[in-house]
Amino acid sequence: MFKGLLLLCVLLVASAQKKSAPSFKDIPIVSHENVLEVDGKFRYSYEGGDGTRAAQDGQQIVVNNNAGTASQGQFTYQGDDGKTYSVSYTADENGYRPSAEHLPTPPPVPAPIARALAFLATLPPQKENNRKF
Repeated sequence: MFKGLLLLCVLLVASAQKKSAPSFKDIPIVSHENVLEVDGKFRYSYEGGDGTRAAQDGQQIVVNNNAGTASQGQFTYQGDDGKTYSVSYTADENGYRPSAEHLPTPPPVPAPIARALAFLATLPPQKENNRKF
């Protein structure tokens, strides 16, 4: 009786592990380009057999004596819901800025806050104190 119960538990655990393991399929790369110029400019693109596409181009930049990369690109993929999603982006010294119809957008700034910010922008700069809080 105990051996039968133990065997049943082992089979249930094995069955649960098979169901929870992700299944991956091989997706061929249909096209691919990767170019790096001697001046630091670059571009790449690829397309997968499932319709996934990506492309990016950019260059090396220096901002405030710090080296970095500025780039722009886009990618397209099919979501779990079956819809196709496309994202365009810019990435530079101002950060990563994606743009897409499906991405959430922040609510507008309330009018009183916008007026206060506009007023503060008109004030002369203040000399900073070296006080520690």
